[in-house]
Amino acid sequence: MADKELLERLDQWHEEDQHQRIVDEVKALPPEQAAEYDIRCRLGRALNNTHQFQEALAVLESIKEQGEAHSAWWSRMGYALYHLERQKEAADHFRRALELKPDNQDARTFLAWMNVNDNAWGGRAGKKKASQPQEAVNGYRQETQTQRRPKASNAANDWEGRGWEGTAALDTTLFGPLRFPVKEGLFQTLPVTLEGKGLMVDLFIVEELAQPDRWEAITALLEGVPAMYRRARERMERDYAADATMEFFIRDQLAELDGEPLLAFFGAARREEISPETFIRRLELKGITIALLADGGMDCTLDFSLDPALTDELLVFRFGQDQEIYDISHES
Repeated sequence: MADKELLERLDQWHEEDQHQRIVDEVKALPPEQAAEYDIRCRLGRALNNTHQFQEALAVLESIKEQGEAHSAWWSRMGYALYHLERQKEAADHFRRALELKPDNQDARTFLAWMNVNDNAWGGRAGKKKASQPQEAVNGYRQETQTQRRPKASNAANDWEGRGWEGTAALDTTLFGPLRFPVKEGLFQTLPVTLEGKGLMVDLFIVEELAQPDRWEAITALLEGVPAMYRRARERMERDYAADATMEFFIRDQLAELDGEPLLAFFGAARREEISPETFIRRLELKGITIALLADGGMDCTLDFSLDPALTDELLVFRFGQDQEIYDISHES
């Protein structure tokens, strides 16, 4: 039986993302000890997480006789096969992982990524089938700052508690496919076109929020962004003088911003030449945030501002799940 302290040390390094350290430690062990099932499981996991997929596959195959009884072994095999472009075999392994452990989030999410729906949702009706990311033609090799590959799951005995907790798979019209770690959330600057105008917008989905049972609700809010944007602009143009928050925001910005940059931005010779109507027209959407409310619901906030080089002050419109404005605030 593997040394308990050694296993705990390897799991701690996994939690700290020190995967190459795990590889080096195991390879330095006496051959008899390194051949133990629990040790080789952790070695295979670490090799996956250092992108040494061919070697990971060989290590995991060497313990197949014992591993076939464990969901984690099947999903780690699937992980290696997936990154070696052996997609059909990967899907078969992830299916088997789910059969052995229906709440195996690793297997569930990879099947969603791969557009495999038969067992990916545990047989629940009504869930959308996730479409493949745009980079699928390159075998999911193209990664952005927030679209990182998940780590392999945690332990040889099906314990999945401390590591990767799943990948959100949202398919939107406005932003395209969004793939990001649920645990970390999403923060990414993306291009959007709203009312014929191209913008670069920071999209933020709060960490831990995008669990599978919320994907449809989050997607619905994101699909509603064009309508919410239109409502916010109409509200600004109609109520900027009557709404206390908007009136203060405009007055404060025109009074407090540095004179020369402000005048240059508006092409004016004096502050007095910048009317509230002109100020409102120059506000642009800078950020979109999906967050959890205290009552368990979600809201969507749209952040409007001038040029970020000029100010970090925001005029924020909050929308409920019904996509109607319920609050306007001045933030920074």
